[in-house]
Amino acid sequence: MKIALFVLLVLVVVALGAATWQHLRYLGVRRDAAQDRQPLIYGKDTFHVILFLRTEDDSDDAVLAALRAFKQATESIDGLSWIYAGKVAANGGSSQQLGEIGWTACLLLQFDSRADYEKAASDALGAALAAFPEVHAHGFDRPVAPNLLLPQGLGARRLLAILRREPSNFPFVPREGDFTMPEVVQLAERMLEGERLNTEAAVIFNLIAAGTPEQQKNDAAYVGRMMASMAEGGYGPIHMGRAVRVAGNAEFDNVAIVFYPGVRFFSEMIQSDFFQGIIGDKQLGDNQSTITVPVLDRL
Repeated sequence: MKIALFVLLVLVVVALGAATWQHLRYLGVRRDAAQDRQPLIYGKDTFHVILFLRTEDDSDDAVLAALRAFKQATESIDGLSWIYAGKVAANGGSSQQLGEIGWTACLLLQFDSRADYEKAASDALGAALAAFPEVHAHGFDRPVAPNLLLPQGLGARRLLAILRREPSNFPFVPREGDFTMPEVVQLAERMLEGERLNTEAAVIFNLIAAGTPEQQKNDAAYVGRMMASMAEGGYGPIHMGRAVRVAGNAEFDNVAIVFYPGVRFFSEMIQSDFFQGIIGDKQLGDNQSTITVPVLDRL
């Protein structure tokens, strides 16, 4: 009996140690590489808002200057915290609802409450946003517990892959011949320009409309394969939640903001046999997918 209890205690200690290591590893990636300033714990009324922005000039200097001015103009807003700022490396997929807009920056802001956001939107925040020719704001509810457990979910998925002896997804093998998505070649070349500002991280903003039950079933197969790869590679989602419309008529169901270890990594991935073999299963009712590189440390 004592031996069994000792073994159980050892297993618990090992499990807690592994969970702690996994959590700290992802937290380090979020803070250092992705420049993400999301507090792990926050109040139940906290409200998050994504801002898709377009500047007249899409050059690095012009976008950074516009974001600096916007940050300075909004720093005094009560209840507002800057979580992430990124310059767009490429617009991977344009929403049917939002249209073909060449977004040049994406921001993730946190407000103490939705009421704080709405007050700011009608006052200082709204005035500062007037400097941008195109803006789309979309809110989302980011539940604490599921987001806090994202690293543990990826860790569990990796353990399952090991127990199942699933083959490795790495290194990526370049696709030879026809691409399932031919446009990814141009996309891959275009996004590499983001390395001028950041080589360590790519952060993808996704507004997702789930679509029909059949589309959701097919998309689940794609997501499952992607999550297995993320668990093995040590990257993945850093923000997930329910989309909330705050302006305009575009309706989405979910928000997913995902970290990858650089635009070059992402470029190689989307041109690989692995990705081209599963992308055909990705089926959504609508999706705005925007690839950014972190620039908060430059603002």
